[in-house]
Amino acid sequence: MTRILGSKWKDFGDELFTFKWVIFGVIIYIYGLRGKEQLYYFSVHTELSLNKWDLLHHFFSDVYLILYFILPVLLYRSISIIISDFDYTVLIRLGSYRSWVYETLNKFVQSLSIATMVWGAVSGVLLIGAPSFAGWSPFSKLDASLSETQILQKFIDTPFLALLLHFSLLILSLICIHLILAIIYVKLQKKGIVVFTAVFIWVYSGVSFKLLPSHASLFNLCNYLILHSGVAQFGNIWGPFAIVIGLATLVVWSVNRIDLNTKIFSKLRYNGGYIIFFALIVIALWSGMREKLGKTIWDQFIFMFIGVSNQTFSLKSFLCYWVIYFGFIYLIQLYLQRELSEIGYYKLLRYQSISRWFWGWYHKIMLYIGFYLLILALFALFISSLKRFSFDFYISIDSSVALFEVFYHFFVNGYLQVSFYVLFVFIISWLSKETFYSLLVICILSIFMFPGLNNWLIVPSGLNSMAYILTDYSIYRISMVLSLWDVLGIVFLLYIFHKQDIDF
Repeated sequence: MTRILGSKWKDFGDELFTFKWVIFGVIIYIYGLRGKEQLYYFSVHTELSLNKWDLLHHFFSDVYLILYFILPVLLYRSISIIISDFDYTVLIRLGSYRSWVYETLNKFVQSLSIATMVWGAVSGVLLIGAPSFAGWSPFSKLDASLSETQILQKFIDTPFLALLLHFSLLILSLICIHLILAIIYVKLQKKGIVVFTAVFIWVYSGVSFKLLPSHASLFNLCNYLILHSGVAQFGNIWGPFAIVIGLATLVVWSVNRIDLNTKIFSKLRYNGGYIIFFALIVIALWSGMREKLGKTIWDQFIFMFIGVSNQTFSLKSFLCYWVIYFGFIYLIQLYLQRELSEIGYYKLLRYQSISRWFWGWYHKIMLYIGFYLLILALFALFISSLKRFSFDFYISIDSSVALFEVFYHFFVNGYLQVSFYVLFVFIISWLSKETFYSLLVICILSIFMFPGLNNWLIVPSGLNSMAYILTDYSIYRISMVLSLWDVLGIVFLLYIFHKQDIDF
């Protein structure tokens, strides 16, 4: 054991004093001098003194330094370790891909530790001559965004804790990136793909930092590498950590199941449509928020599912409704198509009746609908909380609307509306056996969501839009209309089953 530790420390020391890390430190020093002069200039200009914590946070949290130098260097080191260490003799010795991935992680953490040490040593040199204070400086307490500390001090009590949290976020994010690259290489074993992925991550980090608007902060990679950026965008400390920890949990779960017989990537390819659908849901909900109009998370909840009505129409809201609800119906339709074409008739033999088979299938779909609406609601509230909206139990955009009405309309009318969509698609699929016709009738049905085409709210299309809760329409009347259509759909199906009269 002592010999192994001694060998690892020797390897650590040998790498620490290599020429590449000297060049690494020189570049940071040159860039740090420029940043130091800039901070002193701002201090003189504002007539507020700064201290060593301001400089230290700037050296370790500079966006351009991290995105355009630190990140590409560590990405290069990551793929170098992954590609050079992938050898079947090593795999035989380690016994599994899982052990190999963690072995590459150990080497990457060693390089990451050396980079941090060099970075810290250079920063220590740059701190020489700077004034020292116990806490946040007068300059950091200025209500501006001239430095990292002016953002962090609004959320964190001490500069030491802020620096510790920054390093924790940065290191955890870099570890996640390395593990993702290692998983990709293990499953595909193509150097070009893992190199392309690393380059894409680097380019995307710069693009997301420069081009993404503030309301798309969830997709800004910079927010998960640099604490003050994440805090400024999310409006709280725990938002960036929650996302990164969730990703880390998923990645570690994948690594622990990446053994030789694991079919993770086959499952991902099989479930690719669900992954794309989830991504579209996130985009639709995030883009639905209206930060300048609503004050509470319940206001944003209404905006995310606003949809359209006869009095209000927005193309973006219409498309979001399409993604959230018709996207779900499309997945249900694909599931139904597989049932009918692959195993549907075997189940009919077991159930001895078309009606019994239908109720067995529809019972599961009813549960899926309720679960889907619940997940949508929780996820929408979670996204709203990331933007620090109030949790007060009232609707600020319309005081006459009660929270009970919001939940009733979303869950009850939403359930009835989606149930009708499912029944409608089932009827078309059962009669035609063609996917195209189901898509066509959904498109035709959605036309009635446009203003002036459903003034009496008789056609069951888009009636669960939250826009109706802000109008004079009765949500309870909508419930009656949707319930009637659901009953008619079921009666019509039972009639079809009876007319076909298949004997088992």
